[in-house]
Amino acid sequence: MSDTQHDNGFDTPDSAPTRVLPSTGTPEFADACEAAAVATQDMHERDQAMETLLIPAATTAMLTEATRSGGTQELPAAIRAAVQQADASTADGQRAGDDAVASPAPSRRRRAVAVAAGLAAVVLIAIAAWWGIAHLSQVSDTAVQQILEADAEFMAGFASDDYVEAAPYRLSDVQIVSSQADDDGSTLVDVTAHLENESFSSEAKATLKVARSADKTRYSELENAPATDSGWSGAIIASSATTRAIAGVTEDPDFPQGFDPSFDAADQRCTYTAERAYDLWFGVTTVSTSYTYAFDGTAWTRSEGDAELATSYDADRFQGVYEAQDSGLSQITSFRVLGFDATSGSFAIEYRASTPGFGSSPVSGTLQCTLTAAEPTDATAAYRQVDGLAYTFSGTGTSSGGTGSASIEGALGLDGSLVVSMSVDYTEPPFLFGPSSDETMQISGTLVRADA
Repeated sequence: MSDTQHDNGFDTPDSAPTRVLPSTGTPEFADACEAAAVATQDMHERDQAMETLLIPAATTAMLTEATRSGGTQELPAAIRAAVQQADASTADGQRAGDDAVASPAPSRRRRAVAVAAGLAAVVLIAIAAWWGIAHLSQVSDTAVQQILEADAEFMAGFASDDYVEAAPYRLSDVQIVSSQADDDGSTLVDVTAHLENESFSSEAKATLKVARSADKTRYSELENAPATDSGWSGAIIASSATTRAIAGVTEDPDFPQGFDPSFDAADQRCTYTAERAYDLWFGVTTVSTSYTYAFDGTAWTRSEGDAELATSYDADRFQGVYEAQDSGLSQITSFRVLGFDATSGSFAIEYRASTPGFGSSPVSGTLQCTLTAAEPTDATAAYRQVDGLAYTFSGTGTSSGGTGSASIEGALGLDGSLVVSMSVDYTEPPFLFGPSSDETMQISGTLVRADA
């Protein structure tokens, strides 16, 4: 800065002195230096003003020192001598009194008041300078929000998109919690923010490293950080969030169609029951499996319940007339399924069969049976239906021969057939003479619908 020559012969600066900053100086430091220099000049001028209070009211004063306006004040020589003589007389009078208590001269009182006022002014100026510097260098909420929004990883949210459709997040309620200077000269800022999309809501916390955009190359973490509108650059160095699901799961690759789970926001759970229907020649089987989706704060996880089967039998498909398909049941001359109860799976069989031996009479009877579905065993594995189950039946009944009893075991085949094994009583006459005997014949084989 330039100096100005005045009439009193003193070189007086016309503005605050210039500080030469070190090469590592920052804009904040430069702002602080300038504010301090202005404050110093203000205090200097206040001292001059306070000194004028010491001049008697009857005198005419001129500035004795330079101000930023360039003027001076000085007492005329005659008045200055009179004032000095009056001060000396007052001092001699005070020393002459033996018992009197000397009171401070008016000039000393004014000087004490001036000193106290000066100290107060210094404090006020220092506080004002500190407040201004601090607020000039503080990052704003807007700058912080721009830094967060520029971070793709942060804006991708804190929850996995498994089982939901990915959607962009919206950032709101960004607030600075605290900020402090880092050891390298940058600023560390702790912030909170709300992050939300159609599926999740997160209360996030983050720590940012920020600096003026002009200085970002000094910090490796900020070299690639974009500048905000307010001249700040920053990067997230740590973040976390508490996340809740605000909507249920929307997709599952195992269920490409008709996926519509229910959502319990309080329990953070979704439930869905998957049903699959299997068309059987004797009815339709529906397999129902329940699935539970639970949100653990970071992702939806799926668990599978036990499958439940329900078969809806078609009586018209099942009951009717069957006939033997192989030689093992050549003795069966009539076989009819009737009275099928789809609820209980019960039905009846009316049969008629020829008997072995010379002169034996045919037998007939009725069997009461029950159909059941179960996991296949070694014996029934060949009759596994498309729903994974084997359908078997068994029953007992009557015969017109022998002791009058009959029994049956069987399974439903894959192609509208019945695979049976029967035990039927009959009466065998004597060959030439003697009494008849009660016998039991065993017949087995496959029957198929004759009227399908």
